[in-house]
Amino acid sequence: MSTFKRQHQLKMIIMIFACLLLHACSSNPPYIEENLVAMPEYLEETQLAMQTTQETIEELQRLNDIELPPYRLGAGDIMNIRVYDEPELDADNIVIKQDGSLSFNLIGEVQVGGLTIPEATKLMEDKLKDYILYPQVSILPVETHSATVTILGKVTYPGMIEIQGRMRILDALAEAGGMSMGFFQNNTVELSDLERTFMIRDGRVLPIDFVELVQNGNTLYNIPLLDRDYIYIPSAVNREVYVIGEVNREGHYFFQENMTLVQSISFALGFKSSAQSTVYVIRGNLSHPRIFKIDTKAILKAKERDFRLKPNDIVYVPKTPIAKWNDLINNILPSLQAIQSGYLMHEMYDDIRGQ
Repeated sequence: MSTFKRQHQLKMIIMIFACLLLHACSSNPPYIEENLVAMPEYLEETQLAMQTTQETIEELQRLNDIELPPYRLGAGDIMNIRVYDEPELDADNIVIKQDGSLSFNLIGEVQVGGLTIPEATKLMEDKLKDYILYPQVSILPVETHSATVTILGKVTYPGMIEIQGRMRILDALAEAGGMSMGFFQNNTVELSDLERTFMIRDGRVLPIDFVELVQNGNTLYNIPLLDRDYIYIPSAVNREVYVIGEVNREGHYFFQENMTLVQSISFALGFKSSAQSTVYVIRGNLSHPRIFKIDTKAILKAKERDFRLKPNDIVYVPKTPIAKWNDLINNILPSLQAIQSGYLMHEMYDDIRGQ
């Protein structure tokens, strides 16, 4: 891939994370495990209930049957415009400008951004009535650019992908070049961790099982895409722990064998003065996570053993008590995405410099 294309992708990623502030509210609430308790235990104050398998299937069926919204014109769209019985007005390759307008003979600038094609057609016909009796306008799209899905992480070409027609998840993954491959411990391996891959739509983590979809071919999870959908595919090679929230240095830290919660907090330069003593560890896919609620004050007083972490755990230190899973995911996702985007951009910088 050319240096220009990589630089273009990098600019897109920076733009995405400058304007895309997603707050997730998962439809699949997790269960919370108390520290050192063998069996999962629901906390009554959170009022969380696991979504049943049947409920998940019903939601996936609704997502598959969703009616796609009509396409709305946007900046960068290119179209041919025809006026019946007025060939001198016909125009090819008309581009919608950044402000949503286009230029057309007789009527000048017309604001069509955000309109459907029938709405834009009627608007132009109304304006042409001052010059032509009963004008009949046809707008023929040549290229459309407004509806996109963002795929970041371990795919061959991360970035924004245009949604063409009733595009589904697997179609978009194919457009992104498929899962990244790499060389690890003298073997060619797939770098993508499907178990921790997640998809967000309108601030919600959707119940998409990417292992079932990609590896097992379960088409129930291959739902149609909508504009501004977001998919993140983490690395399967990195052995890291994320520490976010009320710590002095949020970030991702290399996982070490027998690494504990208190050690991870020390890597993040300790608690801020505003930190709560109750810390949450999120483990697994954001669509189907396990959450551990841990009292660090009891650990520091040697009343409980330190909590042992696993690779890819997310350690979240809250500023205020957490009552619901929605609150927890709303708090962790922006920081997690910022860390992930910074890591991805660092990789791309290294890749570009190596050309």
